[in-house]
Amino acid sequence: MPQSFEDAVDEIMKRHPEYAPDAYAFMRTALDSASRRFGKTDANPHLSAEELYLGFCAAALEEYGPLAKAVTEHWNILSSADVGAIVYNLIEVGVFGRQEGDTQEQFNKLRPIGELLDEPYVSPAPRKTKRK
Repeated sequence: MPQSFEDAVDEIMKRHPEYAPDAYAFMRTALDSASRRFGKTDANPHLSAEELYLGFCAAALEEYGPLAKAVTEHWNILSSADVGAIVYNLIEVGVFGRQEGDTQEQFNKLRPIGELLDEPYVSPAPRKTKRK
């Protein structure tokens, strides 16, 4: 097991170079943010795949605002499955843990990341008014 988070990311990058190292550092921040957002405690720290994913997107919006989608795309995170891959890469090297029943596939087919990151910045369609 790596001795530091940086060593863990270096190890991951040797095996899985498809995501930027910054994505892993951000995921650690997102985990903390999601834990607070969903009221997790030391007694009950477990986050579901959906909670962690939504926490990741919320943290990206908080940190990067309207550039969140561009930043995550720069890291090669294009879907919820990519978030799951990063989480499971961190589990693989012992940085994150998992509970029985947790699977990487639980990240697949969650709401599209583009929608979540664009939603606060997309204006709703104007309402059509009826003419009298």
